[in-house]
Amino acid sequence: MIDTVAVILAAGKSSRMGVPSKALVHLGGQTLLSRIVARLDDQVTQVLLNGDKTIFDAQNLLVIEDKTAAFSGPLAGLHSAMSDPSLQWVESFVIVPCDGPFLPLDLVSVLVAALGQSDVACVRYKGVLQPTFSLWRKQVAKNVSDAVFKRGNGGFKPLLSSLNTAVVDWPEQAVNPFFNINTADDLRMAEENLCH
Repeated sequence: MIDTVAVILAAGKSSRMGVPSKALVHLGGQTLLSRIVARLDDQVTQVLLNGDKTIFDAQNLLVIEDKTAAFSGPLAGLHSAMSDPSLQWVESFVIVPCDGPFLPLDLVSVLVAALGQSDVACVRYKGVLQPTFSLWRKQVAKNVSDAVFKRGNGGFKPLLSSLNTAVVDWPEQAVNPFFNINTADDLRMAEENLCH
């Protein structure tokens, strides 16, 4: 098994929710962040957070702040983790969003198995690519850096299309495991999905 750390992407504005970070919104009595950490803990060597230290300092997680301008996009979070001096030992990074509380308990093992000799393994669900649920080899760090700084990419899709990407078609389930909470309506829907 390759040494994999999970990077929870939590550096966005959360403006549609009207809070400093969606990661700290409560769902079923727990924060989204605590739910996601609990689902990742047994899957990886370490769980860390990409976000603002002033918001997340009390969360008992390693917090990696963006090494770019604020709100540069999720790709900046991956770059920041890959380039952090304390994480040079890491072989691969799995990224997940801070607002995806139903992520699969076997996400990492499935992505690692699919990775093979590829650069990246990325989930596709119901025909739609889910770039914020993906596994990246450390060896593509320069590609990531170039995408952020030379091409100004904030999202993952342009880079994924230029790398050797293994796509994992995830089986359809009663509750979408890649459901993102962006609005108050989404949060209500997630509460309903907890009952399934």
